[in-house]
Amino acid sequence: MNRTNAGVLAVAAIVASRELLLHSARLAFAPRHPVAAAAPFSCDAVSPRDVIPPLARIDSGEYTLTLVATGGSSSGASVRGRLWLRRTSMLDTSTKAATRALTADTASIPLYGAVNVDLAGVGVPVASGTSGPVPDPRSFDPVRPGVLVTRRLSKAVGEGRWRLLIGTSANDRRAPCDSAGDCPPTPAAGSGLALSVARIGQDEFAGSWTAIGADDGARGYFCAVPVHYFGFPYPQKRHIP
Repeated sequence: MNRTNAGVLAVAAIVASRELLLHSARLAFAPRHPVAAAAPFSCDAVSPRDVIPPLARIDSGEYTLTLVATGGSSSGASVRGRLWLRRTSMLDTSTKAATRALTADTASIPLYGAVNVDLAGVGVPVASGTSGPVPDPRSFDPVRPGVLVTRRLSKAVGEGRWRLLIGTSANDRRAPCDSAGDCPPTPAAGSGLALSVARIGQDEFAGSWTAIGADDGARGYFCAVPVHYFGFPYPQKRHIP
């Protein structure tokens, strides 16, 4: 190989190395989950008279949660953040201490998770920390989660009753059921909030919320819509070659 050919190959190797470094840098600094462009959504109040079909379900996944206050000192304010929901597993600790979850547990508490929303922004009192009697809203602990999703089927009207408890004393799954069979029962005092689902769509759900332990009667409505990555609703699986 003469000097001319060797020089050409050396230059080509340098260019190729430079392109490889630039490509690696783009991958390193690019967002891990680019969010697909989407039209902004609005959150509107839902009529409590809407009927939720018995087969309607709230799915696990990541949602954008919007809370709008219509009562209390923060009336008119709204906050928005992330809501993560996971399916309750038979391997999770049961509501009965030191035992595995039973089928009845997973049926009445099908989902649990966490939320990252400024609840105080709509007048909701929130407890923080991991050692207190009330789980932190951001806790993913299946025994003491920040969010509990409960479901009851009303035989009288033939519809499902869905509820989310966020940052309340009842989020401790070891708490006993009440006399009406609500497990866990909605606490009458303390902190956090209870969300009553009035509509379940194809992906999203919505309804009203009431603050627990708020002296000013903080309340309002909410909307939860799935977060979309790469144009797909999370957590849809994608084949990556």
